[in-house]
Amino acid sequence: MWGLNLRYFAIRAALFAAVLAVLLLVGVGGLLGFALALVVSGLLSYPLALRQRRAVLDSVAARRGGESR
Repeated sequence: MWGLNLRYFAIRAALFAAVLAVLLLVGVGGLLGFALALVVSGLLSYPLALRQRRAVLDSVAARRGGESR
């Protein structure tokens, strides 16, 4: 379970870092750059980390004895 959560978090953190780096290179910095990176990486992570998110949810469902997707 920890491995799945760690992989999902790592993907989201790397995506945030990449978006923030691009914004800083473009010249958007400070709180605005951080907020934009947070929003954009959140939107991008939905389709890009879908497989890992489903794996985490399936693992949680299996631990609770429920049905997996």
